[in-house]
Amino acid sequence: MSSTPSAIPTGKTQPARRQQTPKDAGNLLREAFDDIALVIGGAAVLHRIDDDLTWTLLGRIDRIRVRLLEELKGLPAKGLFEPRNARPPRVHPAVEAFLMRNRAEGEA
Repeated sequence: MSSTPSAIPTGKTQPARRQQTPKDAGNLLREAFDDIALVIGGAAVLHRIDDDLTWTLLGRIDRIRVRLLEELKGLPAKGLFEPRNARPPRVHPAVEAFLMRNRAEGEA
């Protein structure tokens, strides 16, 4: 049987919702970057992508990873991994589509 919650305090407390701690967010971020690296590595092997391109891709991914982890920890950005160009001169249509989907609601 279900009843409507009462406005009268019963002395029972609701369990607090678990908030994501920076440690949890850091682990989640690391797991996501592991998956990204494995996708890139798998594609590189399967499609015989040039080693230089693979190293460049992973280098850029590493810069993103470091920047995000620093921000999560509240550390000032060191700028050690700043890319020469913020965006490559040409972008594959699949990348453009991903970037459009990745924009937050209201920003589009």
